[in-house]
Amino acid sequence: MSRRAWISISGLIWAFVGVLLLYKGLQILGALSYPEQATWLVAGGLLVGFIKGRFILSKTVNRITARLNSLEQPIRFVDAYPKSYWLLLSAMMGIGVLLRLVPREVHGFIDVAVGSALINGAMLYFRAIFGIEKAR
Repeated sequence: MSRRAWISISGLIWAFVGVLLLYKGLQILGALSYPEQATWLVAGGLLVGFIKGRFILSKTVNRITARLNSLEQPIRFVDAYPKSYWLLLSAMMGIGVLLRLVPREVHGFIDVAVGSALINGAMLYFRAIFGIEKAR
């Protein structure tokens, strides 16, 4: 596949998982018996997610897009992402399973924060796609 296709797939996956986690976190926090607490947790989760997406996940997006841009086309599935990326995804899924052990307030807050961070990261992937188009 082309560089643009791999970057698009990455952005779509991050956006899809981000929306799912954000929805799940909002459902968890919406079920709390204290609406004021839920509102503050949602606001805090969105803020933390925005900061994480812009300042931490942006480095990952830049690294992955630079890698994809450096590979010869067509890019094979096994070459698209480094092993460290797959380890990171596996660790994040494992942490997601462990979140079942923490209080619901914390679980919902983390889901909102990670979901909004992934959505922000996905937007950076989509911006990278348009950067490729502008270069042509």
